[in-house]
Amino acid sequence: MVVVDDSAFNRVTLEKLLRTAADIEVVGTARDGFDAIRQIRVLQPDVVTLDLEMPGLDGLGVLRWIQADAPVPVVVVTSRESNQSLFQALRLGAVDFVLKPGRVSPRLPVVGEELQRKIRRLGGGQGSRAAATARLTPVVRVSGRLAPHGCIVLAASTGGPPALHRVLGLLPADFPAAVLVVQHMPPSSTGIFARRLDDSCPLPVREATSGAELTPGQVLVTPGGLQMTVAEVDGAWRAGLRPGRSEDQNVPSADVLMRSVASLCGPAAAGVVLTGMGGDGTRGLEAIRAAGGLTLAESSDTAVVFGMPRQAIEAGVVDRVLDLDAIPAEVARWARSEIERRTGTAREAR
Repeated sequence: MVVVDDSAFNRVTLEKLLRTAADIEVVGTARDGFDAIRQIRVLQPDVVTLDLEMPGLDGLGVLRWIQADAPVPVVVVTSRESNQSLFQALRLGAVDFVLKPGRVSPRLPVVGEELQRKIRRLGGGQGSRAAATARLTPVVRVSGRLAPHGCIVLAASTGGPPALHRVLGLLPADFPAAVLVVQHMPPSSTGIFARRLDDSCPLPVREATSGAELTPGQVLVTPGGLQMTVAEVDGAWRAGLRPGRSEDQNVPSADVLMRSVASLCGPAAAGVVLTGMGGDGTRGLEAIRAAGGLTLAESSDTAVVFGMPRQAIEAGVVDRVLDLDAIPAEVARWARSEIERRTGTAREAR
């Protein structure tokens, strides 16, 4: 791998942190964007760690070149998790980020372990190899009345921001279902992420608030550090937010939200697991499938990290496995068929 940072101290620090892992080899370092391009061309690393604020050619310029000429997984190492440049980098194709340690910080070992873990996953190219072989048996209680509209949950982790930009950007402006998003991100980042999505997608996007109504064609992003659930309140579907609990493996969690959506919406629920590490979303998809809804997973051909999709597929809870660009059309087809089904059911009831 290659470490890119304009600070000599940061280059040395990151290299030391990474060299403590026997299975990670730092083959080179670069002091600026132009040096980074030279090093990547010559060394052809498996992974690049990238600083964004550099003189001359900055990290965003390097990312644009990488995406066009030398595709390689990039982990941004930044000093501010709420930096607007970070979200632009994620949109341009960076697959993950870690917070840059200070010159004297007790967090250095923790930061090093986090960076090692993310690089190790990306270097392997396939995310977690753990098989989720046990068949899951969630308890799903679905409301008996006809759903007012469909509701879909999109879940992602590592590599998720550009994947979500792509999926949401390809949905039609008249999309007839509510869209809920779970992206594993820290609390200070999801609000900015929602605004970035809103600027570039045909559907309105905002960070969810407690009591927000789920309406067709609107996207709600789960706030970092909180769990989102859904419930019927005063005749409308609404979002609820709560702090994470000790048993929650992820906060926010796709499993928590999907199981709640399955219970409320029944066959009018859909779940999609995109790129990411771990197994979040597998139990949620099982609940949606048991309720009669649609379950999709991104294919290994397009997923940056094939961990979350792999576990869901191996657990047998996925209806269809699709490349990223095929997911929006499939979701739109499902949403329109749900309208037809509900309309026909309502006519029969009369």
